[in-house]
Amino acid sequence: MKWKCEVCDYEMKGNEPVEICPVCGVDKTNFVQVEEDSKDIKTSIRQIIYGMFVITTESKGKINGQAANTVFQLTSEPKQIAVCLNKNNYTTELVLESKKLIVNVIGQDAFQLIANFGFSCGRDRNKFEEVKYKEIKGMPALLDDALSGMICKVENMMDVGSHWLMVCSVEDAFVNNNKKDILPLSYSDFRLIKSGKKLPEKEVNTEKKEVKKMAGGEKYICTVCGYVHDPAVEGVEFKDLPDSYTCPLCGAPKSDFEIIE
Repeated sequence: MKWKCEVCDYEMKGNEPVEICPVCGVDKTNFVQVEEDSKDIKTSIRQIIYGMFVITTESKGKINGQAANTVFQLTSEPKQIAVCLNKNNYTTELVLESKKLIVNVIGQDAFQLIANFGFSCGRDRNKFEEVKYKEIKGMPALLDDALSGMICKVENMMDVGSHWLMVCSVEDAFVNNNKKDILPLSYSDFRLIKSGKKLPEKEVNTEKKEVKKMAGGEKYICTVCGYVHDPAVEGVEFKDLPDSYTCPLCGAPKSDFEIIE
């Protein structure tokens, strides 16, 4: 059987779901049984081109944010975009109350933001504890870390199953001019980095390339979030990392890594 966490989309196989989701920490009641897609369906869906964003909001003094990959323009006049949010997410709960949100566009330099806002639940931890933000219309905007952002009002919604599809009017926006040369992070970039690889570089230093060529050894995977430590990419074998090493994505300790056979 295949099970899926409705909060963070973590998937697993087994007769029953795990007691606690290893990614976002919710209990087994948040898991639903799903049909296993064919390999071709999964591959095709993952090849759809879209970006990575952090949706932030506020309601009744509570703030939260989540990672999202379904944001697209609907109309130029009026200026409207569509945002798709999982019904079980805490951020969605707050958006339903306030009918407002900010779409923060994330760049290729800020993958850690996706890890911070996407691999845990805001009901359990303050996602803004170590993240700088500035309030815009009472909502937290990632002015320093995002490439840009759109301040939106939810005008309409459609029930599309596991998610709400929200039609939002863009009331204001901001642009981070300090990051004008950085490209937006795409979903394919996200999957590449999550697997332990690095984005292609425009220019690769010869010395750096030689270091990668010399590196060897086994790959290790984080059993919590799926991050892969590849010596050929990182330039250091996993066994040579200090005991204090933690997963760069979810913060899990070195002991939570397993060798990839």
